[in-house]
Amino acid sequence: MEMHTEAKSLFPVVALLPLIILIEGFVSIAIEILTIRQLLPVVGGSVIVTSIIIGFFLLFLALGYQKGGKLRQSPHQRLRINFFVAAVWFGVGLSYIFISQFFSLVEKFTDPHVIYPLVAYLLLIIAPLIYLLGQTVPITMNMTRQDQSVGTIGGNTMGLSTLGSFLGATMTTLVIMYYFGVAWTILINFILLLMLNLLLADRPFSFAMQLILAGITLWLIYTVNIQTEKNLFVLTNNYANYQILDSRNSGLPQGEKMLIINEAGSSYLNNERKSFPYIEGIKKILFNDLKLRDANILVLGAGGFSLSAEYTYGNHFTYVDIDSQIKKVTVPRFIDAVNSTLVTDDARHYLQSTTALFQAIVIDVYSDIKSIPAHLLTKEYMSQIKNRLIPGGTAIFNIIANPMLSDPYSKRIDNTIRATFASCMAIPHTYADRATNILYVCNNGQQASDRKIYSDNFNNSTTDSFSW
Repeated sequence: MEMHTEAKSLFPVVALLPLIILIEGFVSIAIEILTIRQLLPVVGGSVIVTSIIIGFFLLFLALGYQKGGKLRQSPHQRLRINFFVAAVWFGVGLSYIFISQFFSLVEKFTDPHVIYPLVAYLLLIIAPLIYLLGQTVPITMNMTRQDQSVGTIGGNTMGLSTLGSFLGATMTTLVIMYYFGVAWTILINFILLLMLNLLLADRPFSFAMQLILAGITLWLIYTVNIQTEKNLFVLTNNYANYQILDSRNSGLPQGEKMLIINEAGSSYLNNERKSFPYIEGIKKILFNDLKLRDANILVLGAGGFSLSAEYTYGNHFTYVDIDSQIKKVTVPRFIDAVNSTLVTDDARHYLQSTTALFQAIVIDVYSDIKSIPAHLLTKEYMSQIKNRLIPGGTAIFNIIANPMLSDPYSKRIDNTIRATFASCMAIPHTYADRATNILYVCNNGQQASDRKIYSDNFNNSTTDSFSW
C-alpha cells in the first residue's frame, strides 16, 4: 500500500498511514464493544439496546466518512486533533464512574425507561467520538498517492481498516478484557489513540508539548478507570462487574456479605449462611417440602453458590454459569468453598448438549437488575428444561415481575411458563402492583395433560378429593 503526503512531519508519514488506518479500525470496533459492555449494568443487554448502540455507531461513522472526505487542508493537524480529543472523550466517557453518574442524573429528569438515558448518552459521548474517528479513513485516502485507481486506494484502505476492526473485535473480548479487565481495556485503547496523536507531531517542540499533555491526560484516565476499578470491584471482565460488600466497605452488619453483579444484588449470606428470602424459599421447597436427599439438582445461574452454602443435605449440585471466572470471584471472598460442580457454559447450550436428568432444576439467570437474557425466556428454552427433568421432577423459576400481571412483560412470562409446564404454582415475595421476586414452582407430573374443570352441570370434586 503506497502512500505519500506533502505535509511535513517529525516521523515518516508514508510508513505511518497504514498504521493509522489499522489502529483506527482496531479502536473504533473496540469502542463499540466497550460501549455495549459498559452500558450492560445500567440498560441491560437486550437485542433492542444493542441494535440502538450499533445504529448510532454506524450513523455517526457514516457522517464522519462524509466530513473526512471533504477535508483537504492540514490533514496532519486535523488527524492529530481528532485523535487527542477522541482519546480524552473516550477515556472519560466510557469510564464506569461517568456512566453511572450520567445515567443516575438523566433518570431523575426522565421516564425510568432505559431508552431516554441511552439515547442521551449515545448522542453526548458515542456520536462525537465515532464522528471524529470516522474521518480518519477518507483523510488518509486523500493523503494517499493518487497515481492508483480510486478502487485500488479505497480497497486497500478499507481492507486495512477492516483488518484492524477484526483484530479489535477478537482481541478486545477474548484477550484484553478477559485477562486485564474493562478498565485496562479502556486505558490500552486510550494509549493507542494518544500514540497516533504523538506520531503525527510536525516539530520537536510540538512533540514535547504533546508528550507533556499526554502524560497529564494519561494520569487522569488511569485514575478515573484503573483506580476506580481497584476501589470498587473484585473483578471486571467481558461479562460483568463484580463487587463484594461487607461491614468494612458498606453498611452491612458484621458477618454479612453481598455479591453485586452488574449493579444488582446477586447473592447474600449472613453468619448462619442464610440468604435472600427467595433463596430461603427455594431451599424450603427442595429440602423441607420435597425432602430431596441424594438427588441431582441443577442450578442455572451460579451467582454466589448460596443455594448450597448452608447445607447440601447430601444432594449433588451442578451449577451452570456463562462466566468461568465466577468461582475466582466468590472463593474465598464470599464463600469458603463451593460444595458443588461448576460447569462454564451458556444455560441453553448446556441443556441442549447434556444427557443428564435431574430431580430439580432451579433457574436464576439474571444478567443484570433489569432483565433475563432474551433467549432464556422462550417456550423452547422452557421445553429444554422440562426435558432434563425426571418424571415428577420440579422446576423452580426465580422471576422478577409484577405478581398482578398488570404489564405485558409479567403476563407473557407467566403465559410462557404455563404453556410449557401445565402444573405450576406462583409464589410472590410481595403481592403488590410492582416488580418483586416470584417463584414459579412447576411439576413435571402425570397430571399435566388434565384440562378438566368443575361446573354446575358436571362436578365430581367430592370423589376427586378422595385421592388426597
